[in-house]
Amino acid sequence: MVSVSSNRKPAAHCAIGELALDARQGRIGVVMDTLGGRMYLRRPEGGREWEASPHDVRPATPAEWADGGAREAYGWKGLV
Repeated sequence: MVSVSSNRKPAAHCAIGELALDARQGRIGVVMDTLGGRMYLRRPEGGREWEASPHDVRPATPAEWADGGAREAYGWKGLV
């Protein structure tokens, strides 16, 4: 049996719990899970999950964190 919510990185090189950019939708989200070749993300401040193709998802840069509001949600204090 294989767990889809393990800490291994999916095809898009984003780990579960990592902030990522869904380039197709232009949204920053936290990778919640992967299942059936799809990724599930949720806004850092909460809300409804959305589904994305791993080909459209990549790790978010610090500048994107700030632009997407994730800085406040995650308490990130680094320089942008």
